[in-house]
Amino acid sequence: MDMKELPVFDSKGSSAGSCKVPSAVFGQEDSFRAGLHQTVRWQRAKRRAGTHKVKTRSEVKATGKKPWRQKGLGRARAGSYASPIWVGGGVAHGPKVKSYEFRLNKKERRKALSSAISSRVSENKCFVVKDFGLERIRTKDAAWVLYAAGLEPGRKALVVICDEDQYAEKSLRNVRGIKVIKPDGLNVYDILAGDFLILSGKALERIVERLSVTTQ
Repeated sequence: MDMKELPVFDSKGSSAGSCKVPSAVFGQEDSFRAGLHQTVRWQRAKRRAGTHKVKTRSEVKATGKKPWRQKGLGRARAGSYASPIWVGGGVAHGPKVKSYEFRLNKKERRKALSSAISSRVSENKCFVVKDFGLERIRTKDAAWVLYAAGLEPGRKALVVICDEDQYAEKSLRNVRGIKVIKPDGLNVYDILAGDFLILSGKALERIVERLSVTTQ
């Protein structure tokens, strides 16, 4: 199996060597821009509520009485106060409740995820923090580990952390520009939205386990 190497840093932000990861997950060389675009569209469509709604002329509260008689007044004919031409009347051709979801092949979604991860690896913007070494919730210490490891201040980063690293997770949630998620929630949209992809040691194991099976 072809392997790639990711830089590894310790809790002090110092280099701790590198680790080997499967190229099938972290080294997708072929461009998959169309698949990435489609996957991002799929994710955003799923998040849309689709609850927009206006009332039609049959739903507004209005009397059924004819405003004035049909002939003899020199005015246009009118048959209902619920007509869209009246203030307080219904809306013609307005939005209705709908779902924006569409189906996307699992194989394409998995390939897009591997491609998104690989893009950060090829740009040297993906690294592993073996252990944050936090014994309490402290934002300053958690952020310092990332900056010492190579995260450029002011840049956005997606940090993937397991449940076991709860101190690091709660500390990093307060850092501007940093989004923290779990390995099972790793997705294309969040990877592309951030400038850096940072993985904890345990999260890396989960991701390799999750995607290696699906890329065989």
